[in-house]
Amino acid sequence: MSDEMRGIPFKTLLETVVSEYKGHKSLFYVPVHAELVAGAVTVAGKKVSVPLGPAAGPHTQLAQNILSAFAAGARIFELKTVQILVGKELGIVKPCIYVKDEAYNTEWSTELTVREAMEEYIKAYIAIKLFAREFGWDDSFQFHLSVGYNLAGIQSGVIDDFLNTMQDAGKSPFWQQCLDTAAACLPLFKNVDEAFIRGLDPHICQLVTLSTMHGCPADEIERIAAYLIEEKGFNTYIKCNPTLLGYERVRAMLDKMGYGYVSFDTSHFDHDMKLPDAVAMVHRLMALAESKGLVFGVKLTNTFPVQIVRGELQGEAMYMSGKPLFPIALHVAYELSLATGGRLPISFSGGIDNHNITDVLSCGIKPVTLATYLLKSGGYKNLTKLAALVPMSIPEQVDCSKLAELCGKVLSDPHYMKEPERPRAVKNTLPPTACFKCKNCMDVCPNRANFPLPALKAAIHIDSYCNECGNCACLCPFGYTPYKDKFTYFETEADFDSSSNSGFLGRSKFRLDGKVFTDPALLPEELRQVIDAFLG
Repeated sequence: MSDEMRGIPFKTLLETVVSEYKGHKSLFYVPVHAELVAGAVTVAGKKVSVPLGPAAGPHTQLAQNILSAFAAGARIFELKTVQILVGKELGIVKPCIYVKDEAYNTEWSTELTVREAMEEYIKAYIAIKLFAREFGWDDSFQFHLSVGYNLAGIQSGVIDDFLNTMQDAGKSPFWQQCLDTAAACLPLFKNVDEAFIRGLDPHICQLVTLSTMHGCPADEIERIAAYLIEEKGFNTYIKCNPTLLGYERVRAMLDKMGYGYVSFDTSHFDHDMKLPDAVAMVHRLMALAESKGLVFGVKLTNTFPVQIVRGELQGEAMYMSGKPLFPIALHVAYELSLATGGRLPISFSGGIDNHNITDVLSCGIKPVTLATYLLKSGGYKNLTKLAALVPMSIPEQVDCSKLAELCGKVLSDPHYMKEPERPRAVKNTLPPTACFKCKNCMDVCPNRANFPLPALKAAIHIDSYCNECGNCACLCPFGYTPYKDKFTYFETEADFDSSSNSGFLGRSKFRLDGKVFTDPALLPEELRQVIDAFLG
């Protein structure tokens, strides 16, 4: 099914990346900027060259997502949240992303099984290490786990195994399998030998971000964090909710910025942890982590729950991110920093873009991660723009006076005011082949499911990479739904049969305008050229 994405086999991943980089100096058609080393800082006791990367979300779910972000300059990767519910149990209705000015989503954790997620993260980690060695790239990167959503789930066998493996994958059969695959692929490399492969550090991740559902009791959150610190030995960050500011302040901020139409009531504010409780908990957990030689911090902030009243997505509730979340998250950062004298480590998300990244990092808030800006025009390439704006010198801890100054300016900054609504394009009457001739959706696909065919100045859709998130449809200038309308490559007959897309299964089976046939001569010449260009 198109909405059930699959990972790329590790051997194929290695072959694809080596071939593409040697030919085009890109990874999944994102130009490689591996020389970016500005703004080196210490995060959870380890150096990282650029304190920037994708937040837990659509850009850190598959190995190719992570490699694409690395190519663009990211060195912090907040891996997509893992929890015990998987697949259809999540009840995610597609499409699940809606982006215009701000962004909304209804997807709150990885769609993969825990094992599949673990395998994607292991593949990405090993691949970066191998390619950094082969091509001389900077590899001072960090993976940060994200887990949820309650103590019982996190203590379950499946999540415990996930945490143990990500902390030290050396005994994992899949880790060994990937090393064996890499060793079998040595002819691809000039600067990688088997000794390097077998000597790779299996300690993939030493930091966990705890993501809890809105309404999770404060004492439950603290118990989980204490468990991760004391029992599992992880540096631990808690993802805090924007509701910490209280209903009146948040409502007033959004109204002032022109987001009065964003609908929400007091329910989440009533049930979520309150600011005084958060401050007291932060002090206790900082002391606990310090006693164990670990680091405790906060991730600011979670997305903001709002009501669906204008039909952006299906259902009754969705989660807001992007520009309107930035001032809210920033004020939460100030409140917690003021209460801790700037000693509390803060990882910041929520509306980071090229307008604010330098200011945020200059306050000593680090690292910064983002999702909404990567879902807009430019996609992963926006990370390259941001990496160039990382200041060379970043304070070791939060400078409360600088942060107060930034908070004082942000609500009157025109950048955060709501942009005028633009009417969404309506699918026009272009010929059936027009969608694959358009390449606008390539950059904005988190999963790299829209593949370029440069010789034909066209792009096709790869079914197995796609989870029908809907982002490409939001940003199509012609009103198409590319994951349905673009000419599609299917890897298996089951994929082909379960879809209605026009497309092809190798050279053996084809569909156009709902008609299935086996003779390629029935396709228009330009579609036959597409198939030849893709299959070679």
